Amino acid sequence: MARRPARLQLDPESVTADTKPPQTGQVFNLWYSRWTGGEYNGRTVAHARHRCHPAKDAGYTKADKHVEPGSVNRDKFICLYFARGYCTNGKNCDYLHRLPTDMDFFPHTVDCFGRERFADYRDDMTGVGSFNKVNKTLFVEKFRSMEGNVEMLVNKNFGEYGEVERTRVVRSKGIAFVTYRLESQAQFAKEAMYGQSLREDDDEEALNVKWANEDPDPVAKKRNREEEEQTALETAKKLLATMQEKLRRVEEKEPEQKTADGEETQEDVEKAPKALPAPQPSSIFANKSLDAIKLLQKKPTLATKLGYDSDSD
Repeated sequence: MARRPARLQLDPESVTADTKPPQTGQVFNLWYSRWTGGEYNGRTVAHARHRCHPAKDAGYTKADKHVEPGSVNRDKFICLYFARGYCTNGKNCDYLHRLPTDMDFFPHTVDCFGRERFADYRDDMTGVGSFNKVNKTLFVEKFRSMEGNVEMLVNKNFGEYGEVERTRVVRSKGIAFVTYRLESQAQFAKEAMYGQSLREDDDEEALNVKWANEDPDPVAKKRNREEEEQTALETAKKLLATMQEKLRRVEEKEPEQKTADGEETQEDVEKAPKALPAPQPSSIFANKSLDAIKLLQKKPTLATKLGYDSDSD
């Protein structure tokens, strides 16, 4: 199926000073889409005027020229404005217009948008987040109403931006927790759902989405560790399959020095360089990846080093 170009979410000519959120500070930071220096204290959330709809907005951009479909991405980041629903570049954007996947490997010091993370979270748990902890859970508040099937609405809305593993709605406190399978998808959803509403055309609701604090329950901690280890193991297997498929294609394109009956001629043998035969690339990568998977099965806590940060895989 032919890939489609990324949709233009917002006409550049329609962008004016009025498109900025209400002023709650002294300086407007365009990159973070927030006012800073002054009154902003994290409690004021304006209803977002735009929203990302991946089903119709996602498509290829200039960034996709450097990332083959189905291959591992280590160099290109997701478009922050695409996540917020108002990228004015469309297919001409230098960033990716799609959801993060488990084939995206971003440096742990930055998020999926390429913004620098910090050692510690902000006191109010807003911002880009910390590189010292894998956090896949979002804290959601500022619901206008807790009537009806809020759980279904939370799953439907947040499910647009990634694979949601579980949600928990606390009606008595008017809050919810949403956990994704991938941290990068939680990063995307945090930006995409900030200031949005669960019900279509509800301009009076503006959700505040922050990072969730770590659950102190030992059972929850154990479950999180097991989920991270399982995700790392699955990623290693996908990497192995991708490497084998790519190397198979390369080997199929190599010219064969064969005669009609499949035997090398004496001339080919004489012209061949006198060197020790090099091992086949496929066996090198296959053995290395299989060893990584076996090691992950024995010591899953090494998943980050083996599957996420190593440029030698």
